[in-house]
Amino acid sequence: MKLFRINSVWRAIRAVIVWSALLLGIYMTSAFIGSFVPANNEWTPSPKGVDIFVETNGIHVSLIVPIRIAGEDLSDLIRLEHLHNPNLYGTHAMIGWGHGRVYRNGETWADVQSGDIGSAILGSDDTLLHVYHVTNPEPQINRKRFRVSEKQFRLIIRQVRMSFRRNANGQSIAYPAYGPDNLFYKSVGHYSALNTCNNWVGRVLKNAGVRIGIWTPLPGGVMRWF
Repeated sequence: MKLFRINSVWRAIRAVIVWSALLLGIYMTSAFIGSFVPANNEWTPSPKGVDIFVETNGIHVSLIVPIRIAGEDLSDLIRLEHLHNPNLYGTHAMIGWGHGRVYRNGETWADVQSGDIGSAILGSDDTLLHVYHVTNPEPQINRKRFRVSEKQFRLIIRQVRMSFRRNANGQSIAYPAYGPDNLFYKSVGHYSALNTCNNWVGRVLKNAGVRIGIWTPLPGGVMRWF
């Protein structure tokens, strides 16, 4: 029996680099295609309904929704007493979903550790919702507003509610985040390179019937539609 031997360290390194580049190329090409192929292509903004937003920091996309409107109320999960300063409780919640270690250890991208990035790429059940309180948001360059019907809004809120992990008493589990106006909440779901923070937003909108790319792992795949 012939044993497998690496005849050259450089050859092994070159093989790793080539295969990594190939996989990255396939991933980026798939993300580009998924971002441009629409789901719910017949959708148009509703003339009556609820205004919501998507916002990006260039890498991460979050969803901004009213906390109380159209018969929906998230205040049982995003609770007033979770904030040290109740005056910061907003009219809207900016909600992002993502990898727990990246969120906890990386207030800025300069703080993100390589081990956390590796865990995020390979996959982890350690996930969090990051919730900022926002009052009367307005459109900005990095924040796009659009209107959904009340039915679509209810479908969006249903998925948001399902993303919260509950304790034995059915309550959401809050942790301090980066400042007095934002919190982490324990979440459900498996994060990976195939199911990213941006894909969470895209999937929530897609499942509610909003026109969006069929697969949106990168921020542009969400933001380009609004």
